[in-house]
Amino acid sequence: MDTSTVVCGANHLDVNALTCPVCGKPGKEVRSETIKNIVKEECLPTVNEGFFLCLSKDCKVIYFGNQIYFKPDVKVKVWFKEEDNPSVPLCYCKNVSKEDICNHIAFQKCCSDLKNIQEHTGATTGKECLTKNPAGT
Repeated sequence: MDTSTVVCGANHLDVNALTCPVCGKPGKEVRSETIKNIVKEECLPTVNEGFFLCLSKDCKVIYFGNQIYFKPDVKVKVWFKEEDNPSVPLCYCKNVSKEDICNHIAFQKCCSDLKNIQEHTGATTGKECLTKNPAGT
């Protein structure tokens, strides 16, 4: 699956998008607020602008621009680069994972639709995607 079709705001047809210097795949531009909040403090660049999220699920690069950031350089796991990890957030604003949602559906048997899931977990009800989601969206 082309990750640019599932990462909100990514457009694989964007001719202005830079490509990752490691894998050559397109990147999605991210705002400085995202970099400031996702990259670990000790790794932060002096200029937070001009960074892109590498959209390749197989590449170890998270962000590239003036510097390259890898998984150990960021505070959160990037969902599409950690597909087999059920504890990776699906909703970064409320820190809700696939594991959390499955627990509510299968074990607690309290959720039968999206509204129930939102009420019980808070998933997709936050407004902090710009600063908590690695894609900034």
